[in-house]
Order: sequence, then structure tokens, then C-alpha cells
Amino acid sequence: MNRNPVSIIIGAVLLVIVAALLFVFQVRQSEIAVVTTFGKPTRTVEKPGGPYWKWPWPIQKVYKFDQRVQSYEDKLVEDLTADNNNLLTQLYVGWRITDPEIFFPRFAGGSVVEAEKVLEGMIRSAKSAVIGKHPLSDFVSADQPVKFAQVEKEILDTVRSQLKANNYGMDVEFLGIKRIGLPESVTQSVFDRMKSERNVLSSRSKFEGEAEAQKIR
Repeated sequence: MNRNPVSIIIGAVLLVIVAALLFVFQVRQSEIAVVTTFGKPTRTVEKPGGPYWKWPWPIQKVYKFDQRVQSYEDKLVEDLTADNNNLLTQLYVGWRITDPEIFFPRFAGGSVVEAEKVLEGMIRSAKSAVIGKHPLSDFVSADQPVKFAQVEKEILDTVRSQLKANNYGMDVEFLGIKRIGLPESVTQSVFDRMKSERNVLSSRSKFEGEAEAQKIR
């Protein structure tokens, strides 16, 4: 009995598709691929396109990572300033994978969730240490410029140095303060102090003005 030519063609096409799925892969513009051989990273593909050849599983497996900057926000938490005032802060962070062959084994098969858990701990520690070096007036002040940029840079430098020292295969591209606030228990006392500072400045300006007027008279 002769086989149907259509069935033969369909079978051949399916065979080609299965072979392609087993032996080739592609990399998108925004991706980096790591090829593992028996579970160990052996090749990194950074150039988008394809097809790229590989041995089928379980010999080789392809893991793909987003090489774009990924956004992360820490929790709004309370820290103590240098002058013993409680301050609530929340940061926004942009980070990315810089070396997938290092990143992959450090975080359980390249888990972004696990990486952000480590990043969260580093940010929390760095933020607490930096805020502890600055008085409340560097964050909330009525008579002098706040120092957000300086604080952000100090936290960023600390986190970057920790990532480099631990060789995680990732880096922080940018970091900034998203939210800042005062606990309800200290808000009124801070406002009272700011009001007192403004009254002192006002009295000083009034006194200097009267003295200058007296000189003119």
C-alpha cells in the first residue's frame, strides 16, 4: 500500500521542527543566554540572533536572562539618624546582570527572585548605615538645603562595593530616594523644632533690620 505523499511531507516537517527544538536556539535582542553542560555553565551567548547549536537535554540546557536594567523597590522602613531621630525611607533601584556565568550558579539557576533577596539585604544594611551618619536636617529642613543627592550616592557606592566584593555577577545602575517620612510619634516634635528655628531666623532678621535702620537714622 502506497503512503499518502501529504502524510510523508507532514511527518518530515514535524521531524524538522522537533530536531530544531532539540538542537538549536535563538537569543532575543534583550537577552543573554548561558549554555550549561551537565549542569555547569560552559558557554555564554550575548549576540542576539541565531540559530545557535546545542546538544539536547540532558547533555546541554539553555538559560536565558534579561540583560536590561530591572527595577526594584525596597520597603518603607524606619532608621535612626545621627541626631537620634527616627526617619522613614524607601528607595528605588535599577540593577542588571553583568556576568551571567557568575550570576547563574550564585542564585539557584539564575533566579532573579533570589538575587533581589540578596540585593534587599545589602540595600537595607547600606541605607541604615548611611542614614545613621546624617542628621535629620539633611533630609527635612526649613532653613538649609537637604542632601538627598549625597545620601543616595553614599548608599549606591556602598552597595556597589559589596556586590563587587562578593562577585555576584550583577551591578546597580542607579539608586534614589522614592519616599521619605517621619513616624507619627516624632512628627509634631520635628515640626515644633522647625517652627522654633524659623522664629529664631525671623527675630534675627527683624533685629538686624532695626539695627540697620537705627544706623541710617
